[in-house]
Amino acid sequence: MEDKNLKKSFRENWLPLIYLIVGLLALRWTVVEPYVVPTGSMEPTLKPGDRLYALKCAYDVRLPFTDIVLFKIKAVKRGDVILFRYPKDPSVTYVKRAAGVAGDTVEMRDGVVYINNTEIQKAPMDDRKVMYDIEREGEKTLYLESLTGVKHYVILDNEIPFKRNFGPITVPPGHVFAVGDNRDNSSDSRVWGFVPEEYLKGQAMFIWYSSKDWSPRPERIGTLIQ
Repeated sequence: MEDKNLKKSFRENWLPLIYLIVGLLALRWTVVEPYVVPTGSMEPTLKPGDRLYALKCAYDVRLPFTDIVLFKIKAVKRGDVILFRYPKDPSVTYVKRAAGVAGDTVEMRDGVVYINNTEIQKAPMDDRKVMYDIEREGEKTLYLESLTGVKHYVILDNEIPFKRNFGPITVPPGHVFAVGDNRDNSSDSRVWGFVPEEYLKGQAMFIWYSSKDWSPRPERIGTLIQ
């Protein structure tokens, strides 16, 4: 009699909870990926301490708890802010901007990006409100760049130029060329090569919380990432 009561209690109380936990884990694996920004390589778009959500099914849908792709949704576009496994150590997650996709020829000349030999336009910005909380802010130039239609901020460091000249190099099939918006303070595809598409973890969508040294930055909460 006691065994029957235990089984009934398990079915009625614990089994639904187990299903709920498994369902939430499956949702976490296939739909959203939380991420805490650790460095300033994507400033001013993303600042250290930003907590963001990435849409994991932005590019493909995978079998829960595996990396098996069930079907493709869309291809990565130039300008997308992507989460991916670091090619040199897949246990580490990086966030960067997709600058080149398969077949593109990417080049940098004096800090100016060229895609397929076409200059990516950028204009210096006088309004520097977005530069708050950035170290050595006065030594850096803020630009608004239009990466094939996606407008976003980029920073060049006047004191520490880094790989201002690079390429040309052609992105192979099944790969992405990724760079940081803080161009002179970013370890990216200029250093460690292309990102394999199977390493993609999703597209960064919005900031749900942000803090610096445990102090909240409420003005960043809800910011859409572009």
